[in-house]
Amino acid sequence: MRKSSLLPIVLLVLITTGCSTPQSKSESTASSKQITTQKVLTDDSKTWTLVQKVVSNQTEDGPDDNLKTATPTSLDKTTKWTTAKGQLTSANHQYKQISLKQWKKQCKKTQLKPLQKYYHLMTVNQVNATLKQLGANFEIKQLSELIFLKGQTDATVFPQALIAKGHHLYAINMQYMTNGLYTTLDRGQVMTDTPPKPKAKPTARPRLNGTWVAAKTTTSANDSGQLLIKDGYLYQKRYDSYERSAIQSLANYSKKTLKQNPIYSTQQAAATKAGYQLTAKSIASGDSVGYLYLFINDQQLVRIGEGIATQYDKTSPQVTTTDLPETNITIFEQMDAQNPGEVASTITTKASAPIVGLSASINYLTDATAGQITDNRGVDIVNGEVVMN
Repeated sequence: MRKSSLLPIVLLVLITTGCSTPQSKSESTASSKQITTQKVLTDDSKTWTLVQKVVSNQTEDGPDDNLKTATPTSLDKTTKWTTAKGQLTSANHQYKQISLKQWKKQCKKTQLKPLQKYYHLMTVNQVNATLKQLGANFEIKQLSELIFLKGQTDATVFPQALIAKGHHLYAINMQYMTNGLYTTLDRGQVMTDTPPKPKAKPTARPRLNGTWVAAKTTTSANDSGQLLIKDGYLYQKRYDSYERSAIQSLANYSKKTLKQNPIYSTQQAAATKAGYQLTAKSIASGDSVGYLYLFINDQQLVRIGEGIATQYDKTSPQVTTTDLPETNITIFEQMDAQNPGEVASTITTKASAPIVGLSASINYLTDATAGQITDNRGVDIVNGEVVMN
């Protein structure tokens, strides 16, 4: 939703252990640090989010040695990569690993001839200084220990070199110019794959039915600390309204569709920052406030939003009519049937008859229009049937 110019978030990076062109024996021998990086990136699914960046000033002689830790901007904080058995995902571009020699050659080609004499590559010492400032506890001895990438189907080179260790992925900016246009220079970023909390297990939606309570929630008119789940829908009361959202089994969507969906991507990043994993196998829901409701199992779910994770536990497999009147269920269901192409998302009860808010969708994890009221209808129930008034 909401890039550092040197760390494009719009990437799909595919790391492979080979190159598209033959390499010399010396080039094809991976260093221990490359092997470590590739091992980290070929583990099972992890999501990496940016936690820190480093900058320095630039003089006519090149980057200043005085590196400073910089607070990531709100734009920086949206940086998210997901690795799964070698595939690093961040959008629709695909990159492959190439040698340092190939990378340098291609980088130079991208510079206009008159500017090539001003083009420079970071040295080993400069890379190590950046790594140190980012908190790394290791150094490199040669640039070839880093991972370099170019476009899978074009000549685009990825402007940073990668190196990973443990739960950290470092992206080092490798290029700078000395053509008199000096400014603050981004030197690199560090991302983390926050060790996940209990993995969510796919659960049949009927087993989720019941009353769920967050023990640590301070109840208010806007947040009762209670969720009501019935037959594939999540209900909650806010002020004088009942809101309804669909519980989505993300396995019903293709992985490609989810990767390209900005709402899912944003919620996935939010889950990662809270220490959880939203995946293509998850059962989850959302709401009009922007919260993510991730089901861990049929007895526990976590609500994630505004940097806070709140745990809900199922207190009963039943939903009482006191908490969710049967007439409301009837109104929701019949309004859906009476209004093809729309879905009832809210019921507001005042002194007069209930008012139903209709929306195009209540799939909050995949649809940008979810919950947006397209029409309000006053209704009555006559002999068990919902009629407009």
